[in-house]
Amino acid sequence: MVGKARFGVAAVLSVLLAGTASAQKQTLHMAYWAGPSHQMVQAQQAWIKTIEEASGGNLTVEVDKAGLAKPEGQYDLIKNGVRDMVWAVAAYTPGRFDLLQASELPLVCPNPRVCSPVLWKWYEKNNLAAKEFTDTKLLAIFIGGPFHIHTVKPATTLEELKGMKLRAGGSGVPPAKALGLSIVAMPATDAYEAIQRGTVEGTIFPWEAMESFRLNEMLKAHLEIPGGISAPVFVIVGNIKAIDGLTPANRAALMKASGEAGSALFGKAWDAADQKARDDAKARGQNIQTLAPAELERWRALLKPVSEQWIETANKKGVDGRKLLDDLQAMIKAASS
Repeated sequence: MVGKARFGVAAVLSVLLAGTASAQKQTLHMAYWAGPSHQMVQAQQAWIKTIEEASGGNLTVEVDKAGLAKPEGQYDLIKNGVRDMVWAVAAYTPGRFDLLQASELPLVCPNPRVCSPVLWKWYEKNNLAAKEFTDTKLLAIFIGGPFHIHTVKPATTLEELKGMKLRAGGSGVPPAKALGLSIVAMPATDAYEAIQRGTVEGTIFPWEAMESFRLNEMLKAHLEIPGGISAPVFVIVGNIKAIDGLTPANRAALMKASGEAGSALFGKAWDAADQKARDDAKARGQNIQTLAPAELERWRALLKPVSEQWIETANKKGVDGRKLLDDLQAMIKAASS
């Protein structure tokens, strides 16, 4: 009887301890780099709230107030375990995420709301994370708004634009070069000062950046390109050891808030930020025009080699690039209808 009693007490204690472990409160530490006025501050907080709700309050995320590295160094912060998670720009680490960057090709993505969850599903469907995210845990994928051209004075043709120096960065550089534009490559965070100094006369950016980086104060003409010259793709990644260190319940909560659901949340946030910035430019009485259909066809022909180059790169990585791109475009078209 004594042995049975002891066994019973041990069993009860084991259950209680297991329950305590599964309900353990844990915190992940997330790096941040874009500044306090960027819309991603609010978007991240909305995402963190879904994590807290999914975990019953047992898992939360603390976000840094200042950057620990330049934008192009964010991914390595996570890979090296300096922070547990980060929001990173795929194009700032060239050659690392070539397959993911299919979504950045010219004229492919109409808006973040549609493209973000589609891109997650496409990437998962084709098992591409296993090829490109081998040293971190991919948590979400989302798209920024399509890149348009914002300038100090109106320009609606290639001839007019070629007379200006334009800031470009990341995925905007290859298509800008294909169009023959005169570009100065620099990160988004350097754009304001470059325009203020007159180093450049415009920039290739999604709408949201015009407000996030206060560029509507100086750039008063905007040329919208249907589908965008490009569309920046972002990821949220976690340090593998940090994610594995979560309790099973907290890890499940994080993954529930991530994936397609998290990608859709961020896509909606970036779409709303695009519209807000566009409304701000309109309220300021600024010049907003859409690239004319005949001019768009000129651009389409010049931009085609950028897509062909991506297909060639993808083929070298052991996948069928054309099939993958066709699949992505078909999924985006279906989701847009």
